[in-house]
Amino acid sequence: MIEQVGDRAGGQLSVGVPPSWQYLFRSHFVEKLIDRYPSIALRVHEGASRVLREDMHAGMLDLANVRFEAASPNGYVNTRLVREPLVLVSHKDAQLFPEKSVPLSRLDKLKLALPGKPNVIRGHIENSLARKGLGFNNAFEVDAVTLSMDLARKSLSATVTPCCAVSGNPYLEDSVSWSPIRGMFITWALCENTARSHSPAVGEGRRLISQIVGEAVQGGKWIGADLFSYA
Repeated sequence: MIEQVGDRAGGQLSVGVPPSWQYLFRSHFVEKLIDRYPSIALRVHEGASRVLREDMHAGMLDLANVRFEAASPNGYVNTRLVREPLVLVSHKDAQLFPEKSVPLSRLDKLKLALPGKPNVIRGHIENSLARKGLGFNNAFEVDAVTLSMDLARKSLSATVTPCCAVSGNPYLEDSVSWSPIRGMFITWALCENTARSHSPAVGEGRRLISQIVGEAVQGGKWIGADLFSYA
């Protein structure tokens, strides 16, 4: 059946993926798509949700995994995929554990490396700390996930990231420690260009995205994540 679908699912497919999805999703998606559907010409864009939304408005993307917003971009439909915790990441000896959440107060005046404004996670952390009368200390503005992790590993700062950036990642498990932040979550959606929904390549891409996300959550690799849809 896969071979039959692969034969007819040709054409172009342009997919947008956030940097934090690199380990749990991106490489698996590309590998499986190439293997199953060799006739599809795949293009992968990486960027923060804000950047991917700009690409969607410009008509550059067929599918994109972005932070969920109630209002879909013009010409796109939103499908909520997964909700996951935001996590605090620090050096290996910081006494942070995936199975043990920490309160928001753990971030009070903590030296952080977070993206510059506008950024959803940075704004969420800053505003949540302010509402509780706690101090926000963004020591470095860093728009690269890998650099934020490296700074955490070297004890130069901590960072806050979606759980998928670190959960089950063998490249990080021996160099950083991390914990979910109590009550702090992000919800991801799959946005699809309605003008391209008829394309077999887009249809197979959509199904494969849902499959890989579902397998990561249900297989326990994506700690603390809750699935909204699985196809």
